Amino acid sequence: MSINLDLILDHPPPLDPAWLAHETAAGLLTQPQVTLTPKQRQQGYSQRCKDLNKLLLSGQESHLQNGIDIKDTFIPSSKVDHQIGIRSYTPSSSLKSQEGTATPTVIYYHGGGLYVGDLDSEDLACRRICLAQSCTVYSIDYRLMPEFTADDALSDALEGFRHVTALHTGGLILAGSSSGGQLAAQISQVVIGEDRKRIIGVLLRGPVLCDATSGGTNIPTKFKEYHKSMSPEYHTSLLAAPALNKDNRTKEKLPLEVENLSGLPRHWVQVCTNDVYYSDGVCYAEALRLQGVEVKLDVVVGYPHTFWLKAPFLERAMKAESDMIEGIKWLVGF
Repeated sequence: MSINLDLILDHPPPLDPAWLAHETAAGLLTQPQVTLTPKQRQQGYSQRCKDLNKLLLSGQESHLQNGIDIKDTFIPSSKVDHQIGIRSYTPSSSLKSQEGTATPTVIYYHGGGLYVGDLDSEDLACRRICLAQSCTVYSIDYRLMPEFTADDALSDALEGFRHVTALHTGGLILAGSSSGGQLAAQISQVVIGEDRKRIIGVLLRGPVLCDATSGGTNIPTKFKEYHKSMSPEYHTSLLAAPALNKDNRTKEKLPLEVENLSGLPRHWVQVCTNDVYYSDGVCYAEALRLQGVEVKLDVVVGYPHTFWLKAPFLERAMKAESDMIEGIKWLVGF
């Protein structure tokens, strides 16, 4: 098998007119530069997510308020004096699918570059999965940089995974967006034995999968010439620089840096063409496919990194969410 060259972009396409209109209306291109402390940045991001969730739940997403039991808990970390936040979403009616068989449990990791984000960041996506699949969803929080390290974030993500595996005996789906996609993919690789066998699928949205900022030295040789998106052409108002570099990465290899991917579960990967991490997702999907892993790649043309979180009212954002649900269904097998 050879690499699908149709997926390799030498240059990003023009941004979609609907996105350009949103940028102008939202003032994304004229926002003043403000210096914030890491704590202020995280608090501001968290509050914006809460406010947007409240607005959506009172309007176009009001159906996501019903039929779900939501509970926040904390589990102690086994390594440090620290508690990991976990939010569970359980269908009020049943834990069974329409076919009457037990559905897999979904473990979800929010994005935010490992610098911002919390259990509210992608709350609506977790609600959506829970209702669409009549399954239990666990959203796992984790420590953030720069107060902590990327390795601390991965450690918390893994602890959360192990907590869920102790609660549920069935199949699992790992899911995440951006840096949360990085964590989901890393966990699918680092766990072994029965824990890996229980993972029936991995869903990645705009995932961060390698350190391509160091002259490509961490990208597998086979993909170096095809990883083209880490350039200013792909910068947008949502992401104008790569979030990950040699100074803030995990000691553990990042997903695309791992040579042997055989034996991993099926993957559904969603990428945006106008995103510095477009090549991460495309190259990883191809690396998996070339090693016999079943993969579906969903390419969103003309939109930036995880735009569905920042502009959920857009028609294309709603379709991206709908496509994500179809991706979950494909991973489950129906």
